[in-house]
Amino acid sequence: MNKQKLNILDVVTRGGVSKRTGNQWTIHEAQCILEQESEKDGKSLVVGTLNLSEELKDFRGDCIAEFSFFRSMEGKLEPRVVSLVPFGMPAAKAKPGAGVGA
Repeated sequence: MNKQKLNILDVVTRGGVSKRTGNQWTIHEAQCILEQESEKDGKSLVVGTLNLSEELKDFRGDCIAEFSFFRSMEGKLEPRVVSLVPFGMPAAKAKPGAGVGA
């Protein structure tokens, strides 16, 4: 899995009926700013869109997006967002004594 800092500005939902299958379809397209850093170029911003699942379509703002690769209908390997965590959320901390046997 790959994680990137992402700012989701808006999500546009489109839908219709497939001419080929007759099935309904819905796409949630997030308009984003991706923040990347490389040794060669330093920090850079990339503006673009990516598709979100039904479960993630309501998220807006800064987050850490976790990606995984999936095979598209055309046979291409494409990244897909599998989770969004609001940026700056503190990591879960163990309570004192947690995990200590009696």
